[in-house]
Amino acid sequence: MSPEVVDAIKSMYEQNIETAKIHEYLKVRNGAKKSLKFKRKDMSNVIASENRRLDGIDVESSLVYFQKKKEEDVEFFYDVEIDESGRLKNMFWIDGRTRRAFQEFGDVVTFDTTYQTNKFSMPVAPFIGVNHHRMSIVFGIAMLRSEETTSFVWLFQTWVKAMYGKKPQVIITDQDAAMRIAIKAVFPNVVHRCCQWHVMRKTSEHLGILYNSKKSFEDDSKRVINRSMTVTDFEEGWRHMLEKHKLNKNRHLKNMYEKRSEWVPAYFRGTFFADMSTTQRSESANSSLKIWTNNHKSMYQLVLQVEKVVNEIWEKESDDDIASMNDVPKLSSFHRIEKDASQVYTRKVMKLFKEILKKSQLGEVDEIEKDALYQVTIKEHPDITNWILESYMVKINKSQDMVSCSCKGYEFEGLLCSHAIKVMHHVNMFHLPNKYIMKRWCKDANACAKRSLLERSMDIGSTQEQESLRIATLKPRVMKVLNKASKSSEAFNKFQRLFGMVEQGMQDVVNEEETLTCEIGTSTRKPSQGIIDPPISQCKGKRKIPQRFKPPSEAKKPRKCGICDSKKGGHNARTCPLKKASDDDIESDDSQEDAEVESDDEYEDLSN
Repeated sequence: MSPEVVDAIKSMYEQNIETAKIHEYLKVRNGAKKSLKFKRKDMSNVIASENRRLDGIDVESSLVYFQKKKEEDVEFFYDVEIDESGRLKNMFWIDGRTRRAFQEFGDVVTFDTTYQTNKFSMPVAPFIGVNHHRMSIVFGIAMLRSEETTSFVWLFQTWVKAMYGKKPQVIITDQDAAMRIAIKAVFPNVVHRCCQWHVMRKTSEHLGILYNSKKSFEDDSKRVINRSMTVTDFEEGWRHMLEKHKLNKNRHLKNMYEKRSEWVPAYFRGTFFADMSTTQRSESANSSLKIWTNNHKSMYQLVLQVEKVVNEIWEKESDDDIASMNDVPKLSSFHRIEKDASQVYTRKVMKLFKEILKKSQLGEVDEIEKDALYQVTIKEHPDITNWILESYMVKINKSQDMVSCSCKGYEFEGLLCSHAIKVMHHVNMFHLPNKYIMKRWCKDANACAKRSLLERSMDIGSTQEQESLRIATLKPRVMKVLNKASKSSEAFNKFQRLFGMVEQGMQDVVNEEETLTCEIGTSTRKPSQGIIDPPISQCKGKRKIPQRFKPPSEAKKPRKCGICDSKKGGHNARTCPLKKASDDDIESDDSQEDAEVESDDEYEDLSN
């Protein structure tokens, strides 16, 4: 196998391309299968050798890389916790731009530990928020050996230190008990909400038979949970639902009700959630990590791949910033409020606001107290027997540019709700008050982080975003020189000579950086001189999801045997007792041979 092929295999493996696909690509590149002078197993050996290269120095290599990043980015932050034997226990890291962005968008975060993606089976725990484009943003990554309260306390305290002491206003997690205790200890004044999606998923698993046998129960439960505007509404609706479906003694529903203040939306109506009410943004980030890595890769490789994911997020944000600043949104109405919003909101937030404006056309307004209190009544699905009547109370004060709705839409999402806008139109209040324009949804929301970035844009070896700024700075000058070089043969030839010198100089710089990277990956430091690699983690990690109960209509049908025509024996033609009785001796020998082959394959796989 030539060095070029080995390098190609390693490069594709770093992009998390499967061995089989790498093999197929090399076959196509070489024109025919016979031109490949190596087997797929040889490729696996190359990859296994690459993974073994970091055995014993995995943590050390990661820390050397972190130190290099810190030299490039003065605000890069990392910290580790070790146990009494000198082994890594927990690790956390975050780049400088993210630390600055947290100051603007760190009001609401989700935290999730349900994904394992490294050879130590340590859960990767990202802190996820949402930026001004309603796009997920990573506020730091942690790897934990155990999911105990002490580990979470260390992590949360470290995270706050990394964020210059700033804490979120809201944190969303799953229902992990140890995590709940740690949050209460480190964030006593932070609103902690359990992920509603997790709660409802468990409900569907435990109450699957009710959902399938009583269709109205599923509709009723979702209506009570999601549409209750106040705690009183929820309490009364829940009681009525249990009585209607005769479920007062259902154990799982009792458990849900006892923990209602931890997850039911009615208990959080007045709290800002930045378009996040579940940990699905964390799970979405985990899916992105899964694209780049797997549980066979080293910790050091995972660190590199995480950086790629984070850089992709920043690139996407930069693209969205440019689009929001340069694109002129098309207005869908003549409302002054829409025009005001289009001048300040980002494109994606404006898209959501347009939907709110459309909804403001629904319903009727009744005056309760002139220029002070109005009732908005909305009838949904009037052509359906089971139509829903919704009523909202809107308070307004034109002289003070104040408006508030009983649905708490602004408090919850940071955008005025359709009911408030409808009443504003009703009383001839046509502009969007500045007090209801939340900065975190505006085009210049990340101006602070960007100013800091521009100040450092010429620093050597900085982040991907800074590289983009350098390109933007150099490109006009280069294009001007190219234009002059094209004017004559003499200018063209001189440019060729000078460009060759510049190109060689840049290549020398690249070679030096690649040598440094290689030294990091092949460090010969003994583990005893630093932090030792952790053992395989036994924590919960990627938890298994219990299978929900399936009614007979969904249950898998038993297989039918082609020999005895039976469905009750739990067998097929290959394992039929009649067939086995006729050639028992032959099958016994074959089984022994098969067992020996499987055993060899198993040890062969382990050696890779």
